[in-house]
Amino acid sequence: MARHIIMDPSGHSTFAFDPSNKADLAKAGRRFKELVSMGYTPAYHQGGGTHRVPEDRVFDPSADETIFIPALRGG
Repeated sequence: MARHIIMDPSGHSTFAFDPSNKADLAKAGRRFKELVSMGYTPAYHQGGGTHRVPEDRVFDPSADETIFIPALRGG
C-alpha cells in the first residue's frame, strides 16, 4: 500500500491506496493535483529519512510515500 501524508495545523492525515487498483490510483492522482493546486508541496520518500521534491510537481504512481507540506503563512 502506498500513502499520502498531508501535514496540517492539527498534525497530519494519512490516505492509503493500492497502486495496482486503477480506481485507487485515479483517486490518488486527483488528490495529488488538488493538494498541489491548494499550495501544498509534495515530497517523495527516498529512504534513509530523506525526501525529494519533484521540480515538475507531477504525480508519481510508483512512489510508496508522498508527504504534502503546506505553504508557509506570514503572520
